[in-house]
Amino acid sequence: MVNASGDRRRVRRAQAAGAQLVVDAAVRVLVRDGLDGLSVRKVASEAGLSIGAVQHHYATKNALLVASSERVTEQFTARADALAHRALVEDGTFAAFVAVCELLANASPPPEGTGDDTTASTVWLWYAAKATRPGPVADAFAVAWSRTEEHLAAVIADLYPTLDPVDEAAHLLAVLDGIAVARAAEPQRMPLARARMLVRRHLDCLSRR
Repeated sequence: MVNASGDRRRVRRAQAAGAQLVVDAAVRVLVRDGLDGLSVRKVASEAGLSIGAVQHHYATKNALLVASSERVTEQFTARADALAHRALVEDGTFAAFVAVCELLANASPPPEGTGDDTTASTVWLWYAAKATRPGPVADAFAVAWSRTEEHLAAVIADLYPTLDPVDEAAHLLAVLDGIAVARAAEPQRMPLARARMLVRRHLDCLSRR
């Protein structure tokens, strides 16, 4: 019984490691080749696996896209939590809010932030493009962005009690999302310093209202 239980745990760990290998390969393909270049075959080649091994975890292109977005979101969340905690301890709630907003806009300076690494923004951009059509990808996208907006609304309600947190969160997320897209698509027009300045300018406007 003990050996059987241990075997099952080893199998689960191996399956999780295999799925992670596939997702990491999918992220690289998506960033390098775009949505049109994402395929089970190409991910299999990138990961050094058979097509069947990839399909064991993610059977379709859409499944790979959703998994890629979930992966970069997981990494983003871990980084956001660390940055926010550090800023909260050192400088308070507003500083933590700024740190998260900068990260959402791909305007967070290194080494703790993303710097000029636009991997997450690029993956989210392709994810958003696919979400323009009804289906599982659109549903997953809507859930993820709704949660982000709700988080921003909760913080805004605390920091700016005289403002409408729902509308302000929607406005803020649109601003941050637009900056992140520009960082991924037009890095020369939207370098890190400019992106960071625009984020802080918007937050300063909130503070003055």
